[in-house]
Formats: sequence, structure tokens, C-alpha cells
Amino acid sequence: MEAIDAEILDQLKLVAEGYLTIAEFEEWHIGRTWGESSELIAEIDFILVEKSLLTEGQLRSELLAFLPNQEPRPAPTG
Repeated sequence: MEAIDAEILDQLKLVAEGYLTIAEFEEWHIGRTWGESSELIAEIDFILVEKSLLTEGQLRSELLAFLPNQEPRPAPTG
């Protein structure tokens, strides 16, 4: 696993735990991965490009599916 991939997974864990919103993750991801290349980056980029076709719950599920053995918590409301 590339170092950038580990950083991405750490950020996705923060999303799963409710410390980071999807929008905050997206902003971080775009800024941090600009000019980087990995399969994980490409897959997440594709999901983010297609996000307008997904509900927020679907988007969250798609992103958190990259976490191994992660039981995602429901998205915070309010």
C-alpha cells in the first residue's frame, strides 16, 4: 500500500467516526492527492465525479466501502 493510500484511509476512518463530513473529506482529498496517482485515488475520484447521481447515504457507503472491516455509523443529522 502506498503512503498516500494510508492517509486516505485514515481520513475515511474520520468520516466513518463522524469527525469529518463527506464535503470536508472531498476538499481534503482533492487538495492532498493533486498530482498523486494510485488505484485508490482513481477509484475515489470516480465516485466523487459521479456523486451527483448518488444520495448522500449512497455516497457515504461507496466511500466507506474502502475501509477494511469497517462498520460505518449512520451519517450525522442536523
